[in-house]
Amino acid sequence: MTKSPYARPSYYYSLPDMYMQMGYFPFPTPPPPAHLNRNSPYAHPLADPCKSYMGQTEKMDVSDGKLSFASLVNPLRSGVLLYVNQWFLTNFSPVPMEAHTWFGKAASISGAKTSSQVTSGYIQLAACPAAQGQIMFGAEDAHDERDGVFASTRIILPLTSAGAEPHGQWVIAPGMAMVLRVPNAGEKTSFSFGVSWWEQPLYEG
Repeated sequence: MTKSPYARPSYYYSLPDMYMQMGYFPFPTPPPPAHLNRNSPYAHPLADPCKSYMGQTEKMDVSDGKLSFASLVNPLRSGVLLYVNQWFLTNFSPVPMEAHTWFGKAASISGAKTSSQVTSGYIQLAACPAAQGQIMFGAEDAHDERDGVFASTRIILPLTSAGAEPHGQWVIAPGMAMVLRVPNAGEKTSFSFGVSWWEQPLYEG
């Protein structure tokens, strides 16, 4: 009587099988996958380590019906694209805080200070080049909505941090900015803004 093919043992003692049981694969190693294009949204793994940056603003107060803001700005002639990796707002107040994410022209930002709390994410003895992107912050008396669009609104709970991790899928071109605007809701609030990003040349040979 012919044995069914399903009656065979689950393994057999052939030369490749013995090698594989010992953790050795005798066949040629497959070629590595092709590299991603540097212009793809997932350019971070291929970025120069000295082109990753992070930083934060000073602690800002919102009161007297005013509006405070913090932003990541790409100067008009920077020659790079800014890929936003992560941003967060920290609410130091005992009351909730409303934050609006705005994208638009950097020229519409006025009365802002430039944060000095910016560093390369690659920590080494030989300092990396300074970032082209700038973290700016300040206060305004009016809500200027020109030359941009509000993309989202978040409620930041008291004494907490909240933000987003776009992992490079938000790209800021030269002359543009990402702004977090915090209006006064009747009670004094205070917050700080932090962001990390990497930079890639606008034109690559």
